[in-house]
Amino acid sequence: MEVSRHDGSVIACEVAGERDAAPVLLCHGLADSRLSVHFLTEVAHELGLCIVAPDRPGVGGSDPRRLRRLVDWTEDAALVLDALRADSAALLGISAGGPYAAACAAAIPGRVRNLMLVAPLGLPGWPTHGMASGERLSLEIARRVPAFGGWFLGRLATLARRSPQLFFHLATSELPGIDRRALEQPAMRDSFLTSYLEAFRHGSGGVAQDLRVLTQPWGFELGTIEVPTSVHHGDADNTVPLQHAQLFAQAIPGARFQLHPGHGHFSILEAAPELFAALTG
Repeated sequence: MEVSRHDGSVIACEVAGERDAAPVLLCHGLADSRLSVHFLTEVAHELGLCIVAPDRPGVGGSDPRRLRRLVDWTEDAALVLDALRADSAALLGISAGGPYAAACAAAIPGRVRNLMLVAPLGLPGWPTHGMASGERLSLEIARRVPAFGGWFLGRLATLARRSPQLFFHLATSELPGIDRRALEQPAMRDSFLTSYLEAFRHGSGGVAQDLRVLTQPWGFELGTIEVPTSVHHGDADNTVPLQHAQLFAQAIPGARFQLHPGHGHFSILEAAPELFAALTG
């Protein structure tokens, strides 16, 4: 599915689940793409959800568009909802997609039924205690030189094409056992690899822009969000610190925080039916 912007450029979207159901807009993670929605196809059918995942500007199949601040992306989100002829949608933000989903709840609240954040990456300057050393270093580099961060992640995509086994070894070397086991499952492994490669289909510019806007002020205040919100995190997650989820829940009025014991950044998606049931509301 492609959605046209006003200048004729396109936003690439992928749809999973029941197409006639009320939409859930999925905001994918960093160095990720719309194709990650396919990991949720089974749960989407099980729960009667229509999950729509747009690629962000310059990522995957979406044409580039300059974002001055992260909140500017909400213009794309509104266009996708217009194309779906949907007055509103549930917003699901996973990992670095969390801030983009939260931006929609703040900037276009009339079009957001509810907001769910899963292992969300927090604001610049939030604590990085509990984050794996490689992730922490990558985030610090991204804050200083986002173009280099995007280029480096793009080099990993080149490696993934040439040697998937070595790529997985590097990508999972610092993950907790629960996450490594989750990514060893064929369905998640294939989804992870395919979506990562798709993110860099047209180069690293889109991911570099993601890094830039994620690591600068976002252009909205979490405290202005008024839609029903739930925040989920696994206590074994060392990709995004647990404290980020807690701070999201504290900053968003009325937000409900749920800890998922024993789960990491990727394995938490294995709890999908239980986790995503709230999106049906």
